[in-house]
Amino acid sequence: MQGYSLAFAGMIFSPIGEELFFRGIVHSSFERCIGEKKAAIVDSATFALTHISHFGLVFINNKWSFFTTPTIIWVVSMFLVSLLFFVCRKYSGSILGAVICHSAFNLGMIYCIFYA
Repeated sequence: MQGYSLAFAGMIFSPIGEELFFRGIVHSSFERCIGEKKAAIVDSATFALTHISHFGLVFINNKWSFFTTPTIIWVVSMFLVSLLFFVCRKYSGSILGAVICHSAFNLGMIYCIFYA
């Protein structure tokens, strides 16, 4: 049952909030100043860095631990996925394209974590 509630939250709340913030506010704010491609790099970098807490920086036995190699792999992966979300937004002409892509990505991740 836990997988279903995480899947629901991961497919609804995270994609809507994160895409409105990163591909909406952050991207649009930077796009005016530095252009679309550089803004995509900025919003993807900030998206990737905020996701360090998902994998790499952990609290175990009352202390914080930082795992360098997994963190680098994770941040690079999140950066590339974030660029994919930007491409979906661009080609769909709407933030909804990024939300749907993000939602599908989260569903795949949750499936792999709980069922694969």
